[in-house]
Amino acid sequence: MNAVVALAPSLRRAGGRDTRVTTALSVTAFAVSTALTLSVVGGLMGFAARAADPATAVERELGMLYVQLAWTALILLVVPLLTLAGSAARMGVARRDARLATLRLLGATPREVVALTLVETCAQGLVGAVVGVVGYVALLPLWALVPFQGGTFTVGELWVGPLGVVLAVVAVPLLAAVSGAVSLRRVVVSPLGVARRTTPPGLRVVRVVVLAVALVGFAVVTAFGGRLAAALVAVLLGFLAAGFGALNLVGPWVLGLLGRSQARRARTPVRLLAARRLADDPRGAWRVVGGLGLAGFVAGALAVLPTFTSGGGDDPLVDVLNADLVTGAMLTLVIAFVLAAVSAGIAQASTVLDRRREYALAHLAGTPVELLDAVRRREVLGPMVRVAGGSALVAVVMLMPLFKTAAFADLRGPLLLVGCLVGGCLLVLAATETSRPLLRSVLAEPVVRAD
Repeated sequence: MNAVVALAPSLRRAGGRDTRVTTALSVTAFAVSTALTLSVVGGLMGFAARAADPATAVERELGMLYVQLAWTALILLVVPLLTLAGSAARMGVARRDARLATLRLLGATPREVVALTLVETCAQGLVGAVVGVVGYVALLPLWALVPFQGGTFTVGELWVGPLGVVLAVVAVPLLAAVSGAVSLRRVVVSPLGVARRTTPPGLRVVRVVVLAVALVGFAVVTAFGGRLAAALVAVLLGFLAAGFGALNLVGPWVLGLLGRSQARRARTPVRLLAARRLADDPRGAWRVVGGLGLAGFVAGALAVLPTFTSGGGDDPLVDVLNADLVTGAMLTLVIAFVLAAVSAGIAQASTVLDRRREYALAHLAGTPVELLDAVRRREVLGPMVRVAGGSALVAVVMLMPLFKTAAFADLRGPLLLVGCLVGGCLLVLAATETSRPLLRSVLAEPVVRAD
């Protein structure tokens, strides 16, 4: 195995510019996810420290409520953060799988192939984690300016400590290694299938069961949870996290259905090609728009906010809480949509590189660059609108038994939801358009590479 692992640098250099691009994208994704994860955890630790040792009336009376709200924000953001990190580990997976499948056909063992992948992804994760920690430290003064509880946090209150930094530097490469190893199942089991570019098995409807269980469980606990006392909040947050995470399972399955439906009704080459790609690779399409779907879920969950911040009266504590609810909600939404845009831009660029051979052959066969670019854009537009709206609807359905129709009595809630979804879609679309020059540079190469 040592000899094969020693080949890792040579294999990376053999990938040329594409490998350098995918490495840079992977490191960027790991860095963004690390920096924002540490920022969110630091905020939670700051609220917990204030609740444990209150210094003001707000901290004494509402300290634990702020901790619960901070846990809710963390749950709403941890899935997009983990999704971005997992996508980084699978960056350029098609070209990497093709190279590793060739090694398997030449006699390399599954153990050696896995070792090569672990070396590559762990190195990217480690570099990304270190850069992310630096980014987190640079963001601390900015987070310290955000007002909460009638004042602002100090940088020291938001610092996760040496142990938090060490955990991040260790956990990110481990997550990268696990995601990279999982993506190698096709290479290890069937290298010939990878080399021949056979279509992977379709997604099963059983994925919907997880989301259904989370929805029903959340509704049941909400309806009968008054007797659970202190455990109610933890149980509700658990089902909310389960429903949120289930979107990652259901999303690709829904996109596969959407692609097959659109393929049957397509009347133009652009619509047909986009639908066929969506049907053939729903997982790849979800990696591009999945971040927006998760952000849409966050927007749907926070659409109830205006109803609960419209009051206050003469109670100063309620006024401070209402102001902080708005601040926290907006901060959570901004982070969620930034994650969605970064994830979409990186995933779209990776998709272009993974399909470079397909694009190049189509172009040599006479397909105009404009048509390929239109197909690339339509692959994003159709799923993007449906995923954003559908995920927001799932959040609304989950919260309806808890707040009932009173939560949406204030029209500012639906307007906030629509505004966030429209703004998020535009942000994600702009991020995916950054891969347009990359597509043209891929098509400009006169030679079609064998990998």
